[in-house]
Amino acid sequence: MECPMPELVAAYSVALISLLVFVLVVLLQSALVGAAKAKANMTPGSNPEPDYDNSVYRLNRSHQNGIEIMPAVAVGVFACILTGVSAWWVNLLMVLFLVLRLIYVLIYAQNVGKATQGARTFVFVAGWAMVVALCVLSILALV
Repeated sequence: MECPMPELVAAYSVALISLLVFVLVVLLQSALVGAAKAKANMTPGSNPEPDYDNSVYRLNRSHQNGIEIMPAVAVGVFACILTGVSAWWVNLLMVLFLVLRLIYVLIYAQNVGKATQGARTFVFVAGWAMVVALCVLSILALV
């Protein structure tokens, strides 16, 4: 039985798909972190020693960072939908956010650049800015 997609949701489908792909990436990272910790004989729930040369540490931190930003990006998207922010902008910002997050995960996994103030920081801040923009657009729609 097919259920017609409401027009409101259809306009934001790119943003919603981007959000859902981001959630799937974080869930995949969760499984990868669990497997990497098991392989390293780490106790479940423990954290690796902070060492950027340790791939388990980098994978764990990347996953934790995804968990930390997920509520903010979800609230930003849903607030934009509820306040009627231009679907074009919401879709664009979410696609950019997703692309930046994928780049962030790859940079972190490959240990590209400096540990601080390097490529990873730049990509993180750019993605963070997309979430800020979503929130600001929603606030502006309310005032």
